[in-house]
Formats: sequence, C-alpha cells, structure tokens
Amino acid sequence: MILSRMDLSFIFFIFAAFIVIPGTFFALAIFNKYLAAGIATIGMITLFILFGLQFFNSSGNYVQQTNPIRWPPSINMCPDYLTLYKHHTAAVAASGGRPAIPAYDTYYCVDTVGVSHGSNKLATFNSANFSACPLATKDLSVITSGVNASCQGLPLYLDKSDDERREFIVADCIKTKLTFEGIYDGTKTYNNVIPKMS
Repeated sequence: MILSRMDLSFIFFIFAAFIVIPGTFFALAIFNKYLAAGIATIGMITLFILFGLQFFNSSGNYVQQTNPIRWPPSINMCPDYLTLYKHHTAAVAASGGRPAIPAYDTYYCVDTVGVSHGSNKLATFNSANFSACPLATKDLSVITSGVNASCQGLPLYLDKSDDERREFIVADCIKTKLTFEGIYDGTKTYNNVIPKMS
C-alpha cells in the first residue's frame, strides 16, 4: 500500500495544500475579487509545488539536507577582495648530501583586481611569474610586515597561533592599505578568529 511508504509530513503537506489553495480562492471570491482569487490560487499552487519538490522525493519521503548550513558563517581566509591561491612547489631530489624535499602546497592571498594601493601595494597576481611576500617579523611587540611592491601573495601564517596570526595579517593589511571584514576595518582591529585550512 502506497500510504504506508509515505512520510506522515508529506500527507500533512498535501492536506494543507487542499485546505489553503481553495480557501484562498473562496476567501477572495466572497468579496467579488475573482481576478485576485485566480492570481492568488495560481501563486499558491506554484509555491506548494516548489516547496514540495524541495522537501519531498518522488516516493513522498521527507528529504534531509546532507550537509546542513553552518551558522554563523565563517569569515574569509583572505582580506577583502583578495583571492585564496594554492601555490604548488615541486619536489627537489637529493643531491650532494642534501636530503630530498617532497612536493608541497602553500596558500597565499593574492590581489587579482588591484584593490591594494599605496607605496607598498601588492603586485597584481600573475600565476606565470608568482612571487610570495616575505613573512612579517616580530621583534619584542613590534610587528614589521614583509610586504613590498614586487611581491604578489600575502602569507596566511598557518603555523602561528590565532592571536599571532591575526597580528601578522593585520600588519600586512595596514602596510598594503587593505581591510579584512571582521578582523580589520582600516582603523580598528577586532578579536575574531581567522579560519584555517581544514
């Protein structure tokens, strides 16, 4: 029997459709608003069909989302309008007593549209001639950004703690005159955590 395989929520959904659609039509038709009743009925039928397709499969079972949406959403990994770029470094063979270095990937934030400005702006991204910016340094409590006009990729400082990482990235943002939503607005630094690679 087909009813035994259907989800109870689907039966309730169909029942609600049979109540709401004619109910909307008759509620407006009582006041001699036949055009409005027709338009509202067509709209309600469309809504019930669209929501029915979204929430139920062909056998009438409720469809669960496989990967639910995370809330609150995470902040970007890169400053505003910069793009995450994966730079691949090829393996180096062992030679002259030096051990072999395996291939690895490093992530950078690159400026593909030219939003960085000022005397220390990032060079516009060019994958054929990519050069990463030097890492920022910390001497006592003073952070010095390594960004210069010839480099293209801001480092992500993935090996640092969350607080140190935020300090280094904000120093790079200040030097390149960039903002980072939720982290640095151009004048003030916020204590939010910048997400890392998972």
